[in-house]
Amino acid sequence: MKIYVKIAAGILALLVGAAFVLWYRVASVGQEALLDIATQANLCKTADCAEGIDEASSYLAEEFGLSPRLVEWCVGVDTLSERMGQKGLVNRSWWINLLYEPCGEPVVD
Repeated sequence: MKIYVKIAAGILALLVGAAFVLWYRVASVGQEALLDIATQANLCKTADCAEGIDEASSYLAEEFGLSPRLVEWCVGVDTLSERMGQKGLVNRSWWINLLYEPCGEPVVD
Protein backbone atom coordinates (compact mmCIF):
# COMPACT_ATOMS: atom_id res chain seq x y z
CA MET A 1 0.00 0.00 0.00
CA LYS A 2 2.87 2.41 0.75
CA ILE A 3 4.25 2.01 -2.76
CA TYR A 4 0.93 3.18 -4.25
CA VAL A 5 0.98 6.27 -2.04
CA LYS A 6 4.52 7.07 -3.18
CA ILE A 7 3.58 6.57 -6.82
CA ALA A 8 0.50 8.77 -6.43
CA ALA A 9 2.56 11.45 -4.67
CA GLY A 10 5.15 11.31 -7.46
CA ILE A 11 2.51 11.64 -10.16
CA LEU A 12 0.89 14.53 -8.30
CA ALA A 13 4.26 16.27 -7.97
CA LEU A 14 4.87 15.83 -11.70
CA LEU A 15 1.46 17.28 -12.55
CA VAL A 16 2.00 20.28 -10.29
CA GLY A 17 5.44 20.84 -11.79
CA ALA A 18 4.10 20.57 -15.32
CA ALA A 19 1.29 23.03 -14.54
CA PHE A 20 3.81 25.54 -13.16
CA VAL A 21 6.08 25.18 -16.21
CA LEU A 22 3.09 25.64 -18.53
CA TRP A 23 1.90 28.74 -16.69
CA TYR A 24 5.40 30.21 -16.61
CA ARG A 25 5.98 29.59 -20.33
CA VAL A 26 2.65 31.02 -21.47
CA ALA A 27 3.01 34.04 -19.16
CA SER A 28 6.56 34.68 -20.42
CA VAL A 29 5.47 34.51 -24.06
CA GLY A 30 2.55 36.83 -23.24
CA GLN A 31 4.87 39.30 -21.52
CA GLU A 32 7.17 39.32 -24.56
CA ALA A 33 4.22 39.84 -26.90
CA LEU A 34 2.89 42.70 -24.78
CA LEU A 35 6.36 44.27 -24.87
CA ASP A 36 6.30 44.03 -28.67
CA ILE A 37 2.83 45.62 -28.77
CA ALA A 38 3.91 48.44 -26.47
CA THR A 39 7.08 49.04 -28.48
CA GLN A 40 5.21 49.12 -31.81
CA ALA A 41 2.61 51.51 -30.37
CA ASN A 42 5.36 53.82 -28.98
CA LEU A 43 4.09 53.40 -25.42
CA CYS A 44 7.54 52.88 -23.89
CA LYS A 45 8.96 55.75 -21.87
CA THR A 46 11.71 53.85 -20.02
CA ALA A 47 14.16 51.12 -20.99
CA ASP A 48 12.18 48.27 -19.42
CA CYS A 49 8.88 49.63 -20.82
CA ALA A 50 6.90 48.58 -17.75
CA GLU A 51 4.43 51.46 -18.13
CA GLY A 52 3.95 50.69 -21.82
CA ILE A 53 3.22 47.03 -21.06
CA ASP A 54 0.75 48.08 -18.35
CA GLU A 55 -0.96 50.50 -20.71
CA ALA A 56 -1.20 47.94 -23.52
CA SER A 57 -2.47 45.32 -21.09
CA SER A 58 -5.05 47.71 -19.63
CA TYR A 59 -6.27 48.69 -23.08
CA LEU A 60 -6.66 45.07 -24.20
CA ALA A 61 -8.32 44.19 -20.90
CA GLU A 62 -10.85 46.96 -21.36
CA GLU A 63 -11.39 46.11 -25.03
CA PHE A 64 -12.05 42.40 -24.43
CA GLY A 65 -13.48 42.50 -20.89
CA LEU A 66 -10.62 40.61 -19.20
CA SER A 67 -8.38 41.32 -16.25
CA PRO A 68 -4.92 42.70 -17.15
CA ARG A 69 -3.27 39.54 -15.78
CA LEU A 70 -5.54 37.36 -17.89
CA VAL A 71 -4.64 39.47 -20.95
CA GLU A 72 -1.03 38.34 -20.48
CA TRP A 73 -2.19 34.70 -20.52
CA CYS A 74 -4.45 35.15 -23.56
CA VAL A 75 -1.81 37.03 -25.55
CA GLY A 76 0.65 34.26 -24.68
CA VAL A 77 -1.77 31.61 -25.92
CA ASP A 78 -2.36 33.64 -29.11
CA THR A 79 1.37 33.80 -29.71
CA LEU A 80 1.81 30.09 -29.07
CA SER A 81 -1.06 29.26 -31.41
CA GLU A 82 0.71 31.12 -34.21
CA ARG A 83 3.77 28.90 -33.84
CA MET A 84 2.22 25.87 -35.50
CA GLY A 85 4.53 22.99 -36.23
CA GLN A 86 7.47 24.05 -34.11
CA LYS A 87 9.27 21.53 -31.94
CA GLY A 88 7.38 18.59 -33.40
CA LEU A 89 3.93 19.73 -32.25
CA VAL A 90 2.06 19.70 -35.53
CA ASN A 91 -1.55 19.24 -34.43
CA ARG A 92 -2.16 21.27 -31.29
CA SER A 93 -5.69 22.46 -31.86
CA TRP A 94 -7.20 20.63 -28.86
CA TRP A 95 -4.31 21.85 -26.69
CA ILE A 96 -4.63 25.48 -27.74
CA ASN A 97 -8.41 25.35 -27.29
CA LEU A 98 -7.86 24.06 -23.76
CA LEU A 99 -5.47 26.94 -23.04
CA TYR A 100 -8.00 29.43 -24.46
CA GLU A 101 -10.68 28.34 -21.94
CA PRO A 102 -10.04 31.21 -19.46
CA CYS A 103 -10.05 33.70 -22.34
CA GLY A 104 -13.43 32.79 -23.77
CA GLU A 105 -14.04 31.62 -27.32
CA PRO A 106 -11.06 32.07 -29.65
CA VAL A 107 -11.70 34.23 -32.69
CA VAL A 108 -11.18 32.22 -35.88
CA ASP A 109 -10.33 34.21 -39.01
